[in-house]
Amino acid sequence: MEKDIDFEKIVRGMKVPVLVLDNRWQQLFPQENRPPLIRKLEKNLMAAMKKQANLESELKELKKLKKKLMSEIVKNMNEVASEEKEEKRKKKLDKSQQLINEINEKIDKNIEQLDEMPDLIKKANENLMIASVKICYEKMNTNNYDIEMITEWIENTRTELKKQILIKQDKQDENTRIYSYLHDIMGPRYMEVFDETDGDIS
Repeated sequence: MEKDIDFEKIVRGMKVPVLVLDNRWQQLFPQENRPPLIRKLEKNLMAAMKKQANLESELKELKKLKKKLMSEIVKNMNEVASEEKEEKRKKKLDKSQQLINEINEKIDKNIEQLDEMPDLIKKANENLMIASVKICYEKMNTNNYDIEMITEWIENTRTELKKQILIKQDKQDENTRIYSYLHDIMGPRYMEVFDETDGDIS
């Protein structure tokens, strides 16, 4: 009888490698044989990892753009210009400042989302691990049952084989005794005929 195991309780909090990057997990669950639940949970994990990568890339680009705008602001502030150009420069500085403020908001939001990603990835990975462990446990139980049945079949076959070998030996011994008796009684001449007919004397 299978034990009722709380796989979630066992896995939660464990240091689990990222399964989709783990070669041993890939071997246990080859792409072509993955159960639907494993595929679904794998997809969730991959989506979380992809989102983290996109956020990191976006953050890098935002910081790069902010640095460029800041550099332009400093450059424009140091320029000496006529009154007409000064008005244009002021509008440009205001626009740049507005863009920087928007970028700062996006950066803050991005960082906030990035801070949440490790936990989301960890949870998605644990969900995949829980399902994987459960499937492995069930597979091992099935294999153990099959091993018991096969072992029993082998033992029964071995016993039957021994029995048939003994029966064969008894029949061979009996044929030898019969042949010897007939040979002694009837002589070798008759036995030559008997040998030629493979023992069929009907």
